[in-house]
Amino acid sequence: MRNLICAYLAILTLNSFAQRKTVKAKSVKIMSYNIRIASPPSKGWGFTDLQAIANVINSEQPDLVALQEVDVYTERSGKQSHQAKELGEKTGMHYHFAKAIDRSGGDYGVAVLSRFPILKAESFRLPLTEGSKGEIRAAALIHLKILDEEVVFMSAHLDHLTDADRRLQVEELIKIIKTKSKYPLIFGADLNMKRNNPVIGLLEKEMIFLCTDCKPTFPADKPEQTIDYLMLNRKAFNKYRISDYNVGNETYASDHLPLMINIVKK
Repeated sequence: MRNLICAYLAILTLNSFAQRKTVKAKSVKIMSYNIRIASPPSKGWGFTDLQAIANVINSEQPDLVALQEVDVYTERSGKQSHQAKELGEKTGMHYHFAKAIDRSGGDYGVAVLSRFPILKAESFRLPLTEGSKGEIRAAALIHLKILDEEVVFMSAHLDHLTDADRRLQVEELIKIIKTKSKYPLIFGADLNMKRNNPVIGLLEKEMIFLCTDCKPTFPADKPEQTIDYLMLNRKAFNKYRISDYNVGNETYASDHLPLMINIVKK
């Protein structure tokens, strides 16, 4: 019995240490990743490999992940599968899912994963122009404490068809971002736009893009376009230094490559 109690106390001590180490982290690694509903391009739609996505995340060990193209209880990905929740379980992270639309008998949207406790979570839908053939998209937002202060982390995915719809969705994102101006804000997104698109210029009024000659992120097997980004608002940019900015080389799990940065307090 004494040995069992000692073992139990040892586990508690290790868990406590791990939690303190995470909460007191001096640097934070952030990933943005469009996971293509965990359907590997080489396998075709209808085949799901969520473990492959989890493996990508676990291999990189990010502290925060902005996910796009996430299914919840859909027929195409599995009626029992809540992809955001399961990825949280497979990576040991907290999660928040934001629904964009009904899809395949379930929900489709974006999500965030956090190695830190989530203090507050919010979900937003991004609209379309009247008569559009595009798709309503979503933004997932959480408050958490990192680097000794409360920070906002957000994931979003913009429409893939027209600049008119993307402009409207960017305008909605700007409204959301402005409500959080007192906090450092970190934003990962699939904007479905190249870096020189004029619509990105609107977003640059509120957010600082962390690349100019940005590394391509799509398609994963032969990346030619940059459409995935990580950004900071001015408050975050003034507080944090970017120690790394890189694109992963995993080509099986999704048609996008994961994008990553490390931030440290200045």
